Amino acid sequence: MAQQRHAPPPLPLAETVLERLWFADDDPERTRSEASKSLALEIARLKGLKPFPVVAQRVMAMVQDPEVRVQDIKRALETDPALSARTLQVANSALFSVGKPCQTLEQAVVRLGTRTVHDLMATVALLGMFADVREAGKLIRDHSVGVAAIARTLVRLNGWFSGGHVFLAGLMHDVGKLLLMQTEEMRYDNLSIEDAEVDRVHLHERKILGYDHAVLGAHAMTAWKIGEPIAKAVAYHHQPGRAYAEGGDVALMVAIVRLADRIDRRVATSSEPPTSAEHWLGDLATLDYLRIAPEDVLRGYPEFVTARTDALRTFG
Repeated sequence: MAQQRHAPPPLPLAETVLERLWFADDDPERTRSEASKSLALEIARLKGLKPFPVVAQRVMAMVQDPEVRVQDIKRALETDPALSARTLQVANSALFSVGKPCQTLEQAVVRLGTRTVHDLMATVALLGMFADVREAGKLIRDHSVGVAAIARTLVRLNGWFSGGHVFLAGLMHDVGKLLLMQTEEMRYDNLSIEDAEVDRVHLHERKILGYDHAVLGAHAMTAWKIGEPIAKAVAYHHQPGRAYAEGGDVALMVAIVRLADRIDRRVATSSEPPTSAEHWLGDLATLDYLRIAPEDVLRGYPEFVTARTDALRTFG
């Protein structure tokens, strides 16, 4: 009889991190070691954050079932009047409204669809966690809402129907920054101009912490039971080469979020489009992956402005 082997004791949390959520590094052992000291502590602190509302969790679980009935979702939402009102408000917002305004919660659920209802529950819960942020935190929060709205608009304008949960990916892409600010591990209001560049902030974080907001955000989303494709897109949004090599929904979400990120930075400061399409987006690899030109993006500028304004009004 073969000798029975006992399962080894579980490894510390930080050592069980999925390798596919980590980025390439010149010294991976050092990065892993530093993360095991700091990421585990950060995850422990995450557990102390306000959890997702019970009704939001219930609805998020329900809509994963392809056999779920609209009436069941409606009844679950009705147990939380505030969440019901927000669902109706979002269904009638410029981002989602088509045709006549929804008069009932059931109409709102039908219009939004189960995927969007899932993302809406996560959105309301997430923004509720950071409702009281100020200064740099508010800028990051508003930027996240703007990126989500612009990402969804890009999907609609370009017919990228396989874009997955792109609104939620856009909303969540910088959640790690908000968490780091909440735990006072990092400050973002005193970064140098160079470190504040789109694809340099995460390098500064890794130098200080041993990990970055993208990896932290992905782990937080896993803890909140938000699906891996979205979590992976968040983890990869500063490493597009890795995402594009993988392909599929993850790569498309990363490309759209990166493009929306750059558009939002311009829209947040000016409702007027730039006079020239050249160089204003900067990330040519993303445009090449999406097979669009800067001029194509420029034509949608008025709609990006409207989408951002409406999203901030709806979720602000």
